[in-house]
Amino acid sequence: MLKPQKIISILLCVLLCNGVLAQNEERFSEDSIETFSQPSGSVQVLKLKKSYVLGDGVTLQSSNGNINLTQSLQTVFSVNTPNKNFTAMSSAFNIARARLTIAANIFDKKISVIGRVNLPANYQSTTSGSRTFNTVLQEAFVEYRPNRNHALNIGLRADYIDSRETRIEGESIGFVNRSAVSGSFDAIFDYGIRYKGNYKLGGRHLLRPYASITTGDSRASLQKNFGGFKYGIRLDYLPFDKFSKGGEFYMDDLAREEKPKLVIGVVYSFNNGASSAVGTNGGRYIYGDVNQKSLLPDYKKLGIDYLFKYRGFFSMGSYVSTSATVPNGIAGEFKLNGQFTTYSITQTEAQTTNTVLSRLILGSGFNVQAGYLLPSDWAISGRYTTLKNDIISANFADYNKFYTLVATRYLSGHNLKVQAEIGFDELRAELKTATQVGNYYTQVMVTVQL
Repeated sequence: MLKPQKIISILLCVLLCNGVLAQNEERFSEDSIETFSQPSGSVQVLKLKKSYVLGDGVTLQSSNGNINLTQSLQTVFSVNTPNKNFTAMSSAFNIARARLTIAANIFDKKISVIGRVNLPANYQSTTSGSRTFNTVLQEAFVEYRPNRNHALNIGLRADYIDSRETRIEGESIGFVNRSAVSGSFDAIFDYGIRYKGNYKLGGRHLLRPYASITTGDSRASLQKNFGGFKYGIRLDYLPFDKFSKGGEFYMDDLAREEKPKLVIGVVYSFNNGASSAVGTNGGRYIYGDVNQKSLLPDYKKLGIDYLFKYRGFFSMGSYVSTSATVPNGIAGEFKLNGQFTTYSITQTEAQTTNTVLSRLILGSGFNVQAGYLLPSDWAISGRYTTLKNDIISANFADYNKFYTLVATRYLSGHNLKVQAEIGFDELRAELKTATQVGNYYTQVMVTVQL
């Protein structure tokens, strides 16, 4: 029987946990786990990890599985000025992320159940308006792994078919924020079913295919799938074997790879009937024919990316391009209240097509970043990003060039770090004035994962 003091201590640990999913590493060895329950026959019903380090969270372990609760908090102080004379400045404190994650493994880790919320809930859609939209829930899915080389999951989670930056948790990126390429083109979270595999090609060569079928509506799809499904594939090639200590899923080379490590990926997605700018706010734009039967454009995205690490140095880059096809016969659109509004009889098919395209994010983006981790656990990194906004597309690139420099002090890896960043976001040429050419900023972020 559990002692009252130990029951109270377990409950307190659980109540205080609030955070991000722990890395998929074997960090819970037998000698690091304290037994709180008395054996029942030969089975130890409950165990609690005792040799705690930052990022471990709280782990409850049974004979055939475990439950892990983790917490992360990222606070940011920023100063901005749109004036090159630095005469108009503003500042703000923000909570970038405050995540609570529960992850459970059962049946010898063949089945995982994961749920995560972001308590600030400050997600912003690329377009105004919403139908049913959940800004708090980020991930909730079940994954089945019959063996180490194959996995199938279903539910809400970050997608494989976005840029490589989104494969990295926000707490583990080497900058305060992801690049403008990710911010412009990545939907990130979506409901659906996904497959990932791992194949050895001979020697140290690895091939990792990913496939997904999702709603294409992101977290707006709580009650209804607007339009058709979104189909995506990714193919990653690792010519020098896998990265050390999960290094494929964080930026700075904290593992200090002794041999070069590289992953190159190509990705393609096809959204059969897109109803928002990039698939983050499904149901925002619904079009119909003369019989009020819904007609939606198809949205396509193609990308290529890489990540390289060697002896404290890292480099990451990506290129993304999007396009769309508008069906014939669109006669009007449904408002958010469901009312159908017919377009003017003088409106041509070309004008209708342009109206639809003007609400989608169409164009391309390029991002490259690199950095070096010093022996003192200081890291210095730089990033250059450029965006190209198609003429007909929804405007997403008032700023089309981005320059960023960041210094990071790692106190306990990505579980405790301080980052100081400066940057300049350059306005498109036609938007520049004599006094305003872009936005200058500096920001400091503290990350803690418990």
